[in-house]
Amino acid sequence: MAEMAEPSVEFGRRAIEVNDLVLAEEFYGTVLVEILGGHLDSRYMLTTEELIEAQRRAPKGAGGDGFFFGRPPFTKVMVGRTSILLHVAPRHIQEPLPGQLRGTPRLVLSASSAQIAKAVEVLGRERVPFEGPVAHLPTSPIAESLYCKDPSGNFLELACAQEL
Repeated sequence: MAEMAEPSVEFGRRAIEVNDLVLAEEFYGTVLVEILGGHLDSRYMLTTEELIEAQRRAPKGAGGDGFFFGRPPFTKVMVGRTSILLHVAPRHIQEPLPGQLRGTPRLVLSASSAQIAKAVEVLGRERVPFEGPVAHLPTSPIAESLYCKDPSGNFLELACAQEL
């Protein structure tokens, strides 16, 4: 099997709010990792034991304002060469309409043409609605894109750069 070309542009770290950390971990840590490579990196405050320990360590009379209570539960996942922190949203996030697959803000991840083709296969198999691949004009820095949403309704774009 031929190796996939490395994307030419990459962003080091991104953070995104999600409404369900378990579903987000499954999507980013399994579905997107299958497409772009990577791994589940670390987790914070996902168990009852961790929450109890945080309460125990909180300063007396802090009312939950101590250091351990100031950080929401999160998971860090490597998707391709991008580190993505998945934070539990502290409030309700209004999801876009179910059929809307493009919008802003969106998280853009670099992908090769082969990875976009693989995304069509994987997202189809996982029954994740998507749009694409969409070809862009030759004057665009992006050759093609694929658009979808994560389980929390956050917009994602896999983008393949134009050949130079």
